[in-house]
Amino acid sequence: MMRRTKYWFVYLFLAALILCFTACQGMGQSTRDGLKLDIAYTPPVELKLQPYNGGFFSIDLPKGWVIQTVGQFESFGFRAWDPEQPARQLFFYGSMRYFMKSQAGREVWQYYTTYGGYSNAQVYADAPILSPATTEQFFYTFGEFAAYAQAYGIVHDFPVFDELNIIEIVPRNSAISSICLDDSIVRTQYKTGSVPCQGLFAAGISDTMSYYANGVDAGYYTAYAVSGLGAPMDEFPQLQETLSQSLASFRYSEEYIRQGVQNIEAGTEAALAAGRTLSQASDSYNQAFYSRNRVKDTNMQKWSDGQLGYDRVYDTETGEVYRAELGFYEDYDIHREEYANPNLERVPDNGYDLYDQSISGYISKPR
Repeated sequence: MMRRTKYWFVYLFLAALILCFTACQGMGQSTRDGLKLDIAYTPPVELKLQPYNGGFFSIDLPKGWVIQTVGQFESFGFRAWDPEQPARQLFFYGSMRYFMKSQAGREVWQYYTTYGGYSNAQVYADAPILSPATTEQFFYTFGEFAAYAQAYGIVHDFPVFDELNIIEIVPRNSAISSICLDDSIVRTQYKTGSVPCQGLFAAGISDTMSYYANGVDAGYYTAYAVSGLGAPMDEFPQLQETLSQSLASFRYSEEYIRQGVQNIEAGTEAALAAGRTLSQASDSYNQAFYSRNRVKDTNMQKWSDGQLGYDRVYDTETGEVYRAELGFYEDYDIHREEYANPNLERVPDNGYDLYDQSISGYISKPR
């Protein structure tokens, strides 16, 4: 009998230990009472590439995207985008012309057409001016060129870069660099509609023709191998490599290249070769992105948050990053002990890795 009683005491002791251990574990979990954060969680954006056959060209595009092409041979181009979020986009244009070298050069053609010159010269008289002849200035002039092209019958939805600001410039060192005055990649911030975005764009600027009249060069420049990728500001760090991979997969068929070289004017071979060598784009864009200035990167992200009306905060325990409605954090910081989660802090200016993370959700102020 005493032996049985002894065993019962052992069983009860073990059961008590198990209950105590379970309770202690529960104390380590988030069981804190308090105000709940109003968080709208956002799933991470993932792009899955799949082959697209355009007949004389091919490219691996993100699933569900649409593509719009324009022109042929040297002047062939395309823009591809996500119909659910058009700010996610890619573009390529083999060549874009005409760009006059100066206002004085354009006035030569305006005078010429006004006083009886051949009517086809109007295309020079109306062309945008590219001065200085740099990749940077080309993208600042891009919207003007798009309007000019459409006025001359080009039916195409060119990308729009509202409030464009070029943050950094690096050499592209592509197959066409030797024939260009400038061949660079530019890192940009801009808006697509109301969406703050960032992108990596590239173009090579060539002095295509010189024509002197009264001491003025009335010739023109051409932009070759114009390409780029863009996405909403907070998504770009996660999507950049996939977008670069997509752009680098672009290929013309060899037969199409042969037809172009045989049938079109000088310069076609260079333009088509530029399209064929977009395979270099992935490495070039990746290098430009990963060598970026982190202070400028932070300023871009803060600009984006401010445009949208948010602060960037993070959970010091989970590492998750959120956008918090402006005004939320100041009140939260004063009353943080009243919240079930008191662990939110503002992302510091030197929190570079936090700014690179995707946004886990959006926090609203208490109503």
